Amino acid sequence: MFKKFCWHKWKYVYRIYRKLFLGEPYDKPYKEFRICQKCGKAQEWHSGFPCDYWETLERARTEILKRNIIDKGDYYILKTKGD
Repeated sequence: MFKKFCWHKWKYVYRIYRKLFLGEPYDKPYKEFRICQKCGKAQEWHSGFPCDYWETLERARTEILKRNIIDKGDYYILKTKGD
């Protein structure tokens, strides 16, 4: 009848973008998703006017996200085409 309550323990998912600084390339991580380590809930980050917020992903998108991440211990990285 009632949903089980979860004090979420979030682990963040970063997408790595290649940037240039003074003509030299470097990797810049951007936080795009988060996954709860307790219940498996996933959320996507949205930023923009008038506010920033996290949107919960439905089950199908959550499963796709989980198949396309690399665990780095304290955080995840989204796989790229070459991974």
